[in-house]
Amino acid sequence: MIDKDCECLSHGPDRFHEEYLGVDPTNGRFGDVDVRTCGLCQRRWLHYRAEYEAFSKSGRWIVGILPDDLPLPLTPENAVPILNSLPWYIYGGSFFFGVIGRDSGKAPADLFPPV
Repeated sequence: MIDKDCECLSHGPDRFHEEYLGVDPTNGRFGDVDVRTCGLCQRRWLHYRAEYEAFSKSGRWIVGILPDDLPLPLTPENAVPILNSLPWYIYGGSFFFGVIGRDSGKAPADLFPPV
């Protein structure tokens, strides 16, 4: 049974089971990708995190709820396109000066936009 009022809706999953999918090398991002299942309501969240060691305050993470009807298998390379297609996602990290926000559209995964 899904708890519609679960705190994961505003903060992302707190207590969760994690399945690591691998690294997304697209556009030099080398982002780590995993699926986190909320231990309270069982929603599946796609979690993407990247940090660019040559640039201070470049770390970022993005999480969004995976639709139940999403075709499988999920791969690290399709994580950002999936996040881009979601109605909303939550983001944060040092790139955003510690601010946690909610947005939609193009997920802020790239250090530099693709050429």
